[in-house]
Parts: sequence; C-alpha cells; structure tokens
Amino acid sequence: MSSSTSHDASPRSPRRQARSEARRAALVEAALVEFAAHGFEAASTRSIAAAADTQQPQINYHFESKEALWKAALDHLFDRLDESMRRHAAALPAPVTARDRLAVTVRSFVHAAAELPELNRIMVHESTVPSDRLRWIVDRHTRPRFELVATEWRAARATGEVPPIDESVLYYSLVGAASLAYVNAPEAELLGYNTLDPAFIVAHADALVLTFLPAPISEPQRPVREGTTT
Repeated sequence: MSSSTSHDASPRSPRRQARSEARRAALVEAALVEFAAHGFEAASTRSIAAAADTQQPQINYHFESKEALWKAALDHLFDRLDESMRRHAAALPAPVTARDRLAVTVRSFVHAAAELPELNRIMVHESTVPSDRLRWIVDRHTRPRFELVATEWRAARATGEVPPIDESVLYYSLVGAASLAYVNAPEAELLGYNTLDPAFIVAHADALVLTFLPAPISEPQRPVREGTTT
C-alpha cells in the first residue's frame, strides 16, 4: 500500500473527517424532517438513516442514542433560527425606539418561521405533554428567547409605545400568529394560497407589526402589494 493511500485511510485524514462530518450533518437534517413529521416517540431511526443515505448504526456512532440525535437536531434548528433572524434583521433599517426593535424582531421571526416550519412542528409535538425533553428545550432554548422578547416588550410598554398587554400573552400570541401559516402550508395551498411566496411573507410580517405594534396615525404604512395604496 502506498504512503498516500495509507494517509487517506488514516482516522485523522482530512478527507475522512470531511466525509464523517458530512454524514453527521445529513443525519441531523434527516432527523429534523422525521421528528417534525412524527414526533420523537414515533420517529424511526431506520427512516432517518435511509433519508441520510447511510446505515442505522451510523446514528449510534455519531450520536450514541436517538435522544442525543434529537438534541443535536434541535440545537441545529435553533441555531438556524437565530442565524435567519440575524440575517433578516440586518436587511431592515436600524431600530431607533423600543417599538422599532420589536418590529425588527417580529419581521425577522416571521421570515425565519417561513424558512423553518420544522421548528414549530416539533414544538407542537413536544409542548403538549410534560417531559424531560420539553424541560430541556425550555431551559436551553425557549426561556432565553422568551426573556429577550419579554424584556423588549416591557421596555416599549413602559414608554407607552405598545399596548398594555402582558408579555406572556404577547409571546404566545406572536409565536402562534407568526408560525401557523407555514406549519399549515399544505392547508393554505388547498385554500389557494402559497404561504412561501415572498409577497405573502412580507404582507404577513406587515400585518403582525400593525396588529401587535400599532403605529402612530402620522406614520405611513407600506402597501401590502406592489402598486396598491393604503
């Protein structure tokens, strides 16, 4: 065996490492789809491996257990949520007031929800029954995000920029209103709407800003569709 071949077969080979990382990433992506569709208990590791074009033992090799794979998938999904929100927020005008900051949060969250329907589908599966997995999600992911939104809302409420609504009511109202159109996209399609149309997503974000953050009367509103006026 030549030295170059021996080097390529080494456990530390960059090529071998890249293949391993690609296989792990494929398993995570396949797991997101499976867990979103069926929930943790009914999800099939065999189906996950098949969707990732690999063998079932690879799950134990990379993650040790089904639950470890589930946690890795959720970590990846929330990382994607944060990245998506940062990307969309960066494309908006810089916020000046507390209300502006909340408007950026609402708009960027709507866009992220449209890109990541698996997140809320998994949350629907997990949030209805108390479990160790739900506690893990809350402690690791949900609570920090809730506290961030609650802090922004209380600041805006204190200055009179937003309605006097409790932050817990606002949080769940916003999460539901921002995500349902994309979680229920197949139903919307049967009703004749494509919720993944960029024009729909922008109109949806505009509607939620108007609903949760009613603007002063003097502030002009953007048309929902190009060529229309308010």
